Amino acid sequence: MQAPTVLIVDHDEAQREEIRRTLEAAGLRVELAATIAESLRRAHQPPDLVLISVDLPDGERCELCQRLQAALGAAATPVLHASRTSAAVDQPLTLNSTRGSTCGSTYDCCRVGSRAWPTESRLLMTAVRALLSARAANIARAESDERFRAAFEQAAVGMAHVSLDDRLLRVNPKLCELLGYTVEELMALRAQDLRHPDHAEGALRHVHALGDGKIPSSTTEERCVRRDGSMLWVAVTRSLARDRAGAPLYVVEVVKEIERRKRAEEARERALACERVARIRVELAEARIARLQTFTSELSRAVTPAQVAEVVLSLGLAALYADAGYVALLAEDGVIEVLRAPGYPQDMIERLRRIPMSARMPVVDCIRTGQLLIFESPEAYQAAYPGAPMGDWAKTRICVPMTLGDVTFGVLGVTYLDTCRISEDDRRFMTTLGLQCAQALERARLYEAEQRARRLREEALAIAAHDLRNPLSSIILAASLLARSAPADAAGQPIRHRAQQIKRAAERTVEMLGELLDAAIIEAKGLKLDIEPCEVGSLVHEVTEMLAPLAEQKRIQLNTLLPGSGLELSCDRGRMLQVLSNLVGNALKFTAEGREITISAERQGTHVRLSVSDTGTGIRPEDIPRLFDRYWQGRAARCAGAGLGLYIVKGIIEAHGGQISVDSELGAGTTFSCTIPVTHRTQGG
Repeated sequence: MQAPTVLIVDHDEAQREEIRRTLEAAGLRVELAATIAESLRRAHQPPDLVLISVDLPDGERCELCQRLQAALGAAATPVLHASRTSAAVDQPLTLNSTRGSTCGSTYDCCRVGSRAWPTESRLLMTAVRALLSARAANIARAESDERFRAAFEQAAVGMAHVSLDDRLLRVNPKLCELLGYTVEELMALRAQDLRHPDHAEGALRHVHALGDGKIPSSTTEERCVRRDGSMLWVAVTRSLARDRAGAPLYVVEVVKEIERRKRAEEARERALACERVARIRVELAEARIARLQTFTSELSRAVTPAQVAEVVLSLGLAALYADAGYVALLAEDGVIEVLRAPGYPQDMIERLRRIPMSARMPVVDCIRTGQLLIFESPEAYQAAYPGAPMGDWAKTRICVPMTLGDVTFGVLGVTYLDTCRISEDDRRFMTTLGLQCAQALERARLYEAEQRARRLREEALAIAAHDLRNPLSSIILAASLLARSAPADAAGQPIRHRAQQIKRAAERTVEMLGELLDAAIIEAKGLKLDIEPCEVGSLVHEVTEMLAPLAEQKRIQLNTLLPGSGLELSCDRGRMLQVLSNLVGNALKFTAEGREITISAERQGTHVRLSVSDTGTGIRPEDIPRLFDRYWQGRAARCAGAGLGLYIVKGIIEAHGGQISVDSELGAGTTFSCTIPVTHRTQGG
């Protein structure tokens, strides 16, 4: 670092040299001048200190100060007046501040009265060092002020000094540019005038907190009000400026524009919000579809109008997130009947249980027009039906028509306790629910009608079967008597033959009546079983012995495959004999002469498997699914019976908790297999 330079101006050469040696010994650079002209010539750069001999005439010293001031320009150069016997220290000479004036107007450069010390004394050096240190400090302070001024004025961000009472003390051009003001316009405002009302109070709290020393600094995102009234998003960093004693001076605010970033963030938030809304809609749609599937599944199992109403009002309203609802159907007498209305006040249900079609109400108009009626607020409902009872417990009311074809025969009512906005998706979903409800109700009506017809038919069959048993028994008895009373010779043979035909026909009729009664009992789920332990081998042997004559007549061999004694199951022995005799009898019908039929039994875990296999013609694949239907017969067996045998067999097996299956191949034969639990469990057991 270059040593400070001292310019000595003195006519006395000896004195100049003496002062030079003293200063150079202290490490200073020295320049010497004997005259004003020489001093100006040597001072091509501002010296750090000017030492002027007081021995020079006052006029020359004053002129020298003025000319140095004019020549050296902006430098702040201290001047020391000294003599061989004494020296005086003046104030630093700031040449800029005295330009164009006499020396004495600002500084008393020519003053002689001061403390005196020898030029070689340490007092002179102390004065020189003090002045040089003061000048260095002034220069550093000036340079710092200049750097700060340049940084403040040329900063790429807005800057302001704000007093602790929120006045603008200083602003830079960038802040003016951001806000659209001139410096003068901005300085006429308070800082609060530039802040958006939403952020003004928070900013003021930060300023006060900084002044109170509660926080060292703060950074917030705020909106500023520009000169044209528009808003500008900025990030404001606030810190407190203090004096050397630590007392607060003002708040420094650094203002950075973040408008583009905030717009991008807002656009991103909007996109995320739209994505969230879309995702919620998808989730709601998926949940609604799942509920609709459950709703449809439950509706398919509902077989009465009451059950349909129950499903609709439990699952349907849940799918619509409704608070209450009702199902109303148009009865045959022209009155609308409300089947169920969960969620409604009891007094309202009682008043509106039966609604005449002449009433001025939305449920009536919904049935009459077949249109979806939506009232999203009580005001909308009251405007459409000013006299209709409504109460104040609900806000949104909807009537969904139940329509099939062109006929609307019912209404699904949907009610919300709050005011709701019903979207187009909601409308379509409600319409779909209404259609499904209509289909389910129509199916339930048809089912009830079919059930009534079936009950009437079964009752008629039961009565007919019961009433026909007595005359048929009389016919059988009369035929037997007729056969026994006929002559024993050849003349009585035709009589015996006819009597035997009459008896067989009557007995077959009794069997068919028994089948009709069994089928009716099975259909009504009223088949009762007399359960007892049964040895499977004896059961099979009894069936083979009973049907052996018929097998021998057709020259068909009956085989049995049994695991040995000890295989038992709990069953109704009579009904199981009915099952096996029916299956073996069918096998005898469809097995050609000379072939064989096998009856087998085996233990399979907790079940016994009974099988009847023949080597007959087999069953066509398309006929197998209908084998166990009531009154159905294959083409090969038409007119051979009522078509109830296998239906009854299936009913008896299922009543025992078992299952029946069939395996058949055309030209190779058929096997019927019954799998029955070893231990029979009664219902609820």
